[in-house]
This record gives sequence, C-alpha cells and structure tokens, in this order.
Amino acid sequence: WTLTVPLMCVEFYLITKKAGGTISLLWKLILASVAMLMLGYIGEAFYANETQSWVWGALSGAAYFYIVWMVWKGEVAELAANAGGNVQKAVNALMKFVVI
Repeated sequence: WTLTVPLMCVEFYLITKKAGGTISLLWKLILASVAMLMLGYIGEAFYANETQSWVWGALSGAAYFYIVWMVWKGEVAELAANAGGNVQKAVNALMKFVVI
C-alpha cells in the first residue's frame, strides 16, 4: 500500500495533466494518500487494542474519502469531464481501483 496508493495518485495527475492538471493537484492527492496510510498505521500499530483506535481509523478514512471525492466529483473528475474521450475513460477505470 505504501507504494501503490501514492502511485495511483500520481497516475491520476499524469492522466489529467494534458487536460490542465496542476502540480497542486498532484500534491493534494499524494498528501491525502500519505495521511491515509500513516494515520491508519498509527491506529493499527500503537492503539489496536484501545478504544481510541477508532479515532485514527476515522482520520485515515477521512483522507481516503477526500481522495474518492477528488476523483469522483472534485478536481480530477472535472478535468476528466472537460477532456472527455480517453482521459475520462482512464480516470473512470483507475477510479474503480480506488473505490472497489
């Protein structure tokens, strides 16, 4: 996960780059993916048997849902819709890997 999740975020950027994707979009996605992974790890590794583990899980989940929102309805979705064609098909295919 440490490698594949940030790489998927980079792929979203590379796919939408021709449609106007900016380096800012790349950093938003990468920071959200790193936050998701680190917060989830902290909850599992340090607080697995404690009641506060749900807080870490919720924070990790919030970062995940931010990525899903960016891809489904946010900046990535808007860029893909404006580009249409193969860009939109590629974003939709990659989105399935994130959601499913």
